[in-house]
Amino acid sequence: MKKLQNISKWLTAVPLLLLAFMFIAFPLFGMIRDSFLSTEGSVTLANYMEIMSKPVYHSAIRNSLYLSFLSTVIGLAVSFLMALSITQIGERSQGIVQSILNMTSNFAGLPLSFAFVVILGNSGILIAFLSSIGIGILENFNLYSVDGLLLLFIYFQLPLGTLMLLPAFQGVKAEWKEAAELMGASPFYFWIKVGIPVIFSSLADTCSLLFANALTAYATIVMLVTTNVPILAVKITSMFTGEMAQQKELGSALSIVMLLIMFAVICICNILKKSVGKER
Repeated sequence: MKKLQNISKWLTAVPLLLLAFMFIAFPLFGMIRDSFLSTEGSVTLANYMEIMSKPVYHSAIRNSLYLSFLSTVIGLAVSFLMALSITQIGERSQGIVQSILNMTSNFAGLPLSFAFVVILGNSGILIAFLSSIGIGILENFNLYSVDGLLLLFIYFQLPLGTLMLLPAFQGVKAEWKEAAELMGASPFYFWIKVGIPVIFSSLADTCSLLFANALTAYATIVMLVTTNVPILAVKITSMFTGEMAQQKELGSALSIVMLLIMFAVICICNILKKSVGKER
């Protein structure tokens, strides 16, 4: 009887497993295979050698890592404070704020790039307004540069990071805070010694998600700077959809490099989760 129940459970998972194979495993194996092929179809390491030798790919990887790491660190820190603040307000207000966060987390692509151009472009509203009142703090700001993209990346990291951390903060019991206060612990000491270790697993998972979100960002970047700033995701896409001859083998190799970077970050976050879990 138990065997039949186990078989029935696996049968219900068959559609999901088929979808996973069709849309994850099968494309991944094909990408790995193509990355080791030349345009003539022979096995080679030339694609990886080209990535290692050409400065344009070095710049793309360096810019992607710069944007991903900084936007993840800043986004995680600000999201932490935002989620903490949201848990201090009433349930009704929390629902309103979460609705706003859901809306802004889906605000990407053409609308987001257009909004930033209107506000912070070369003739943007904010820059023109500050110039008109004699404040030149944004005179040298260039939205169409790596630093300009960093501001945009941080913007779309915040709602996602906050939404990911909210359930973890809601799981921190008020009794723990009260006990810490009775023992003379400050709120800062409570979060350092109790709060952060308790929600560290969620922090690590959110860090992984934010990094992957930044590393694979494409649509907004293309709308804003096209290919003027070398970014790994844009380079990969251009290999498959370029107006010139497509280079799917080189694009596959670049995709594998991106996956390896992402895999390394996920592994580091998992190692940190286990180490903090053992300390607890």
